[in-house]
Amino acid sequence: MKFKLGLCAVALAALAACGGGENSPPPPSTTTTTRLIAFGDSLTDGGAYSRGNSLILQSQAGVPKAAADLVGKFTNSPGEVWVEVLARRLGTTIAPERFEVGSASPVAASNGANSAANATNYAQGGARVAKVPGVGCNPNAAGACTAQAAVPLVTQIDRALAKGNFNPTDLVVIWGGANDVFFNATLAGNDITAASVAAGRALTAAETQLIVAKYVIEMEQAGLAAIAQVKRVKAAGAQRVVLMTIPNAAQTPFGVAGGASTQALLTALSGAYNAQIKKEVELMDPGVLLFDAGALASNWYGNPAANGFVNVQAPVCNVPAALGSSSSFCFVTAAPAGSAGNPFLRVLPAGVTPANSMFADGVHPSVAAHEKFGVAMHEALRAKGWVQ
Repeated sequence: MKFKLGLCAVALAALAACGGGENSPPPPSTTTTTRLIAFGDSLTDGGAYSRGNSLILQSQAGVPKAAADLVGKFTNSPGEVWVEVLARRLGTTIAPERFEVGSASPVAASNGANSAANATNYAQGGARVAKVPGVGCNPNAAGACTAQAAVPLVTQIDRALAKGNFNPTDLVVIWGGANDVFFNATLAGNDITAASVAAGRALTAAETQLIVAKYVIEMEQAGLAAIAQVKRVKAAGAQRVVLMTIPNAAQTPFGVAGGASTQALLTALSGAYNAQIKKEVELMDPGVLLFDAGALASNWYGNPAANGFVNVQAPVCNVPAALGSSSSFCFVTAAPAGSAGNPFLRVLPAGVTPANSMFADGVHPSVAAHEKFGVAMHEALRAKGWVQ
């Protein structure tokens, strides 16, 4: 098995959970948000690789610069990812770090108004919580990355703290773990295949579970690393910190295409991460909110019509494998699907549109799903009394 990258009352009940002990500090003292600060992966990435993606589309697909400059988010751009939806609803803005081609550190990208200095969205597609390489690195025989070298959330937080501590009016959101699932699923699949070849037969369920258990522990460690980052930003002055669970990658077009064994593996790994952070958050102070994005996404997937989705199977985008099948190259414009101005929008069945589809590609939410994530997060924050 191989894995690659290129998140109502029932919903609200699943969204918020927090803990507190006898010695817990007081709750946050403000509902004002002057800065929204995000750490994460492609689910939150606001355009870290937009410069490189634009150049690739111009040189390899003949897309005009004006259109190519619109891409770079892992969804059917141009449109807002969930954290931008949240920023809009809070009456603030959030700018992503951007990286020039071949740059390991953020610089002022020539096709963006933001600079590294004022960026507060540090999320990068492919990032893991604490370990490297990220997904999409494509290491060569020497182990060096030949593609994007996403830094983990730990390093993203390093970059933020290099600018100074957090303020009481900051709202910090942390959403990682999905790439740890993909990375460990790849390793587990490789181990299962190797063991089966060595044995000259298919492994028994018990033998497979022994291998999977090794990577379940890795996901639990990733969960603990995420908790450590929450404590770290709290210690640096953040009063309102949101930690998010991850959607089950088995409930994506990619997961479904992998078959039952792949889905079982993805479910085990994502479940281990979510269980770990849920357990740990219960022991934390009222300044930490758990947003159960995993439960929310499962609700949408299992009850699409009730949640405004017609299509939870067909991706909106049809980006070729040569570009990683990634929706970070996909956009919706007035141009027809398949035209030079819009080359990778899939021709969808009758009645299916980008607005009623859940996925932009094999694993990433559509703009419509991002809107719902942002709205649900805002509602959970209001229910918590953290924002007005």
